[in-house]
Amino acid sequence: MRAAEAHAEVPPVGLEALELQRAAHERGLSLRLIGSLAIAARCPTHRHLLSDLGRRPPRDIDFMAYDRDGPRLAPLFASRGYVLHPTVSHSREWGVKRLIYTHARHAFKVDVFLDQLVMAHTIDLVGRLELDSQTVPLADLLLSKLQIHRITENDLIDLIVLLAEQEIADGHQAIEGRRLQEVLGSDWGFWYGALQNLEALASAIDRLPAVPDEVRSTVSGRIVQLRTVIQAAPKTTRWRLRARLGTRVSWYEDVEDIDV
Repeated sequence: MRAAEAHAEVPPVGLEALELQRAAHERGLSLRLIGSLAIAARCPTHRHLLSDLGRRPPRDIDFMAYDRDGPRLAPLFASRGYVLHPTVSHSREWGVKRLIYTHARHAFKVDVFLDQLVMAHTIDLVGRLELDSQTVPLADLLLSKLQIHRITENDLIDLIVLLAEQEIADGHQAIEGRRLQEVLGSDWGFWYGALQNLEALASAIDRLPAVPDEVRSTVSGRIVQLRTVIQAAPKTTRWRLRARLGTRVSWYEDVEDIDV
């Protein structure tokens, strides 16, 4: 596919994400996509389903980077006209590993999570950004959706596309079952929430008439496979102790979005 044809499939916000990654690569920085733009990038055969199923186009860019690169990220974003959101600027003083950049001419913001994706549940990405040149590894991409407490229709469509395209298998070029087990087997709340979201996904597959039959069959089969993998995760002592409390106490963190 010619470059012009490839770019024709990418929304403007996606083109800006590519330019930011190009600039980061030139500076030797690891800047990896996460979220819906990452799913579109890793699912070229099925990404048309994002719009076919009514997924709202991405409005922001989400990246993962390393905290050690924070000082070198600042001039990169400044060179493209971005400024750091003042709320996040102050929160850095309290150890919050998240940067949010805005631009005078862009309607979207750029979120940069450093080392960890800290949302309803936490995913540690230290040492994993080198496994792919454009996005976080596929297992972490799946986990980033399964960690959501109040999962939306857009998130469910993202999951349908991801599981339609990518198999659960060994190696980071697939959705690696051992990585899922490593993360979920140490965090009961995340484990429980992931299984709840797979139930929601199974229901969505059944009620969305625009899902092609072959996609419905593939995704349904991979949901079953994922349940088996997650249920079989070796459980840590921390997981077992937290499991005794169950849902009597909150098993997730509340997430507040920052409006810009």
